[in-house]
Amino acid sequence: MGEKYATASLCPAERSRCIMTITMRKKNDLAYEVMFDDLIQAVFGFSFKPWLDLKLWNNNYQSYSIVEDSKMLANICIYKTEMRIAGEKVDAIQFGAVATCKEARGKGLSRLLMEHILSIYPNTPAFLFANPDVVDFYPKFGFSQVQIYRVDIAASINNSTVAADKRKFNDEMVTHALQNRSAYSNVLDCINTWPIQMFHLIMMYNDCIYHLPKCSAIVIAKQEESKLFLVDVIAQNKIDFDTILKELPFEGITTVEFGFCPDWLGITPTFTPVNETDSPLFIRGNWKLPETFRFPITSET
Repeated sequence: MGEKYATASLCPAERSRCIMTITMRKKNDLAYEVMFDDLIQAVFGFSFKPWLDLKLWNNNYQSYSIVEDSKMLANICIYKTEMRIAGEKVDAIQFGAVATCKEARGKGLSRLLMEHILSIYPNTPAFLFANPDVVDFYPKFGFSQVQIYRVDIAASINNSTVAADKRKFNDEMVTHALQNRSAYSNVLDCINTWPIQMFHLIMMYNDCIYHLPKCSAIVIAKQEESKLFLVDVIAQNKIDFDTILKELPFEGITTVEFGFCPDWLGITPTFTPVNETDSPLFIRGNWKLPETFRFPITSET
């Protein structure tokens, strides 16, 4: 099951008596998925099953794990991400699903997995969104924390007469839009992450998906009092932001916050540094990041 790589000792003190094998999966495999999902549920309290059932696990998404007696003790996933940064194409890897079961903690398994992955991709730019409880772990492997920004703009939306054309994640129109989107930010964006974007729609935004027929776009939007959180705009062509505003089925909005860099909508928003975040961003390697940016939230793992 899976592809086996070189064995490595669990930790220096146990080098002579305990050898672990790191397994890598890069395709759908039912037995592996069950172990993976059991670990994720135990550590994070949610299930990947709705996403796994759609067979979205492609070769870009790799899981490196340590398995013992048909139980996954620890895991780290990477996604091979094609990015556009300041107009240039950048190939990077994004780390996610860093998890160790409770009974196997303190044995250096995450360290073992991290060292193994970085030995395969030593010079590839890498990034991750960390759990705030383990921010001291990643600098040990050459990662450094990056400033995160809130991106918003003052905007008045009072479209009481606009009917909401709501869709669900499994609507063919939504899937087609994700797979064929071609309008991206030139500041910073991800251009091959539609399986990750589908995960976000399934798990967090299934009730926030709207079709804007005049714009030929799908938007992910959620109202929070007088603020509209515009999570994503999925389109094949650039759209004028004012045109989008006229089609959004919301009222009482005075501020729009973006979950992505909205330069391709023809606007210049305000970038405000965020000093505390639930998911601090860490990077490793050679990056030429713009001075201010917003990583697209639906491409985060």
